[in-house]
Amino acid sequence: MLQGISSYAKTHGPWILEYISGGISNQRLPEGWNGDGIIARVPSEKKAETIADNPAPKVILDPHRPFTAPKHPISRLPRVECDNAAIGRMAAKHFLSRKFTNFAFIGPSNASLVTCFGAWNDEPNWSEGRRIGYTEALAEHGFEVNLYKGARSRRESENWPLEMPSVVKWIESLPKPVAVFAPHDARARQLADACLMSGIPVPYSVAILGVNNDATLCNTTLPPLSSIPLDAERAGYTAAHKLDALMHGRKVQSITLYNPLPVAVRDSTLQHQTEDALVIGTLEKIRKAHGFNMRVGELADEAGVTTRTLEARFRAAIGRSVGDVIRTSCLDEVKNIVENTDTPFAKIAKLCGQQSASHLSDAFRRRYGITMSAARHTMSSSLL
Repeated sequence: MLQGISSYAKTHGPWILEYISGGISNQRLPEGWNGDGIIARVPSEKKAETIADNPAPKVILDPHRPFTAPKHPISRLPRVECDNAAIGRMAAKHFLSRKFTNFAFIGPSNASLVTCFGAWNDEPNWSEGRRIGYTEALAEHGFEVNLYKGARSRRESENWPLEMPSVVKWIESLPKPVAVFAPHDARARQLADACLMSGIPVPYSVAILGVNNDATLCNTTLPPLSSIPLDAERAGYTAAHKLDALMHGRKVQSITLYNPLPVAVRDSTLQHQTEDALVIGTLEKIRKAHGFNMRVGELADEAGVTTRTLEARFRAAIGRSVGDVIRTSCLDEVKNIVENTDTPFAKIAKLCGQQSASHLSDAFRRRYGITMSAARHTMSSSLL
C-alpha cells in the first residue's frame, strides 16, 4: 500500500509523506502534525476519534466493522476496501478446478486479531466476507462447507498450542480428501502445522489455501503454502488518488473495492488427492526432490512393490502415471530456476539428470510453449 501511495505521489506530487513505522497498533498522528491529508489504517477506537477530530481530508483503508457502523464518526469517510467476497470466490474456483468435492473453512484465531475491535469469537468483517464468498460460490455448484466452530475458550483461542488439539480433532473429522480455505496465511500455516503434527498428509488428504501471499510465511511452511495475493499496491494508489481529489475540493466515491490477484500456487494445493498411503509416500519423495534424477523402477523398489503395481496404484489414485508426475515436477522446478536465478542452462540440465541443455530445452519448449532463453529474458525484462 505504501508503494502505491508513493507511486501516486511521485507522479502527481510533490508530496511530503509522513510515514509511521511499525505495525497497525503503532499507527498514530504525529504530535503537533499539521498536514493537508490523511490516509489511515485505524488501529483502535481512541485513534479513530483522533482522526475524526482532525480537520484534514481523510481516506480510510480496510476499516474494521465497528468503524463502519452508521453512527461512528469515521463511517462516512471515503474508504478503500478489499473485495473480500471476491477472495472467497477465487478460493472456491481454485479448489473446484482441482476437482475437490469436500470443502472446509477455518476462521482466524483470536491470537491473530486485535481484540479491542470486538467481543471474543466475533468474526472480523474481512474474514466473514471471505467465508461468505467462498461458501456461496461453492453452494452454486451444490457443495456445502464444513466450518470450524472455533476455540472452546478465550484462553485457548489466544494460545495456539492450547487450540491446536481442537483444530486437529476438527481436521480428523472432515471427509477426505478435503480442501480447506483460511482467510489469511498465518491461519493457513497453523492449519498446516496441525496436519504435520497429527500425521495428516498435505496436500494429498488436506489441501490448504491462505490469503496475502506472505512470502516468509508461505515458503517456510511445510509444505509451502498456496495463497491469494491482494492488489495492495493498487489499493494504496487508489487511496492517494482519492485523497488528492479531496484536497482539491472534489467529491469522490464513498467506497472503492480493490481485488485479489491470481492464486500463487505452491505445494499445499498440488493436484493430487488420495488416501492411498503408498501413492502419498511416493508423491512426497517426488515433491521433495522436484523429480530430479528419479526413475520409476527405483521408486517402486523403495516402496517394496513392483513397477507394475506402483503404476497401477497411481492410475487408480490420481489418474496419472508415475513418469508423468516426475516429468511435471521436474519441469516445473526447472521453470522456477530459469525464471528466478541466473543458473547456466547446462548446470540446470545436470541438476535434473538430463543428457544436455538442448535436450532439456526441447522438453521445456514442448511443455510451456516457450524456450528457456525466452522465459529467462521475459522474466528479466519484467524486473527492469
